[in-house]
Amino acid sequence: MPLSNFEISEHCRHLIRCIQEAGGKAILVGGCVRDILLERRIQDFDIEVFGLAPKEVLVILKKCFEDIDLSGYKFGVFKLTSCCIDVSIPRIEKVTGHKHTAFEVQAAPFITYKEAAQRRDFTINSMGIDCTSGTLLDPFGGADDLKAGILKHVSSHFFEDPLRVLRGMQLIGRFHLNPHPHTCNMCQMMSPENLSRRKVFDEFKKLFVGSKNPSRGFLFLQQINWLQYFEPWHQCQQKFPDQWNAILRTLDHCDISGDSNRIAWMCTTLWRQLEGMHIECRNFFRQWVYDEALFRQILSNVTSFANKEVD
Repeated sequence: MPLSNFEISEHCRHLIRCIQEAGGKAILVGGCVRDILLERRIQDFDIEVFGLAPKEVLVILKKCFEDIDLSGYKFGVFKLTSCCIDVSIPRIEKVTGHKHTAFEVQAAPFITYKEAAQRRDFTINSMGIDCTSGTLLDPFGGADDLKAGILKHVSSHFFEDPLRVLRGMQLIGRFHLNPHPHTCNMCQMMSPENLSRRKVFDEFKKLFVGSKNPSRGFLFLQQINWLQYFEPWHQCQQKFPDQWNAILRTLDHCDISGDSNRIAWMCTTLWRQLEGMHIECRNFFRQWVYDEALFRQILSNVTSFANKEVD
């Protein structure tokens, strides 16, 4: 799979050459590999650098680029903001608590690709492409799972981060996947109670913007008993299952363009439909939608529709 076979930015090619000249190995990883196999347009590139220490990688980046975001440096992550490239060092993570951010990170540039990929969430995100040979690196069968439309966790490390459940939710919606039964079982044993509001809502935003069938994400939450953590939805699904399914069908027929408008429309639809069944949800939405401006827009939409109905 030569790099010439798929579209890759010149910035990315230049960085790969610099890494190779310094004695490192550059590997494309994560979502960009998945999108290459699906023949989708790649918006963001993720490069994992093997064989070079973080300080050596930083020297290379400073020679090649000016806009380096170092906020993730302690995790071995560098962001090149103007060209949509994330650069990382293979790392070993050790959980230290129950929160999403409670873990220690140790850079490990000399471990194998399989060892590095073990910390990934799902097999479809665990693949890599060796930028020297063009070889697909797929130690956990991600390509077969992607072809079969299966979402499957990589290892027992999945259990360490409950945000992965919501990541699975939006991937199921965006790529029309079916969750593996073992993955569902693991998800049922997890909860979002220690996740930040921002992290939670960000995954729903990805579902609303990137999926033609967001209902699949909600049905996954229903399947693994996670609707209980979103009380108005759970109440609706339990008391009014037919109406709940109708709400999900409505979300699937959204034809609104523009990311922010689409998100606002989805949230407005959920709110209005639930209130129509006398399910109180204003406090829920106030907590769920962490973005104050977006919440005000949704509230304005709901109020406007209510006023029209009165008139």
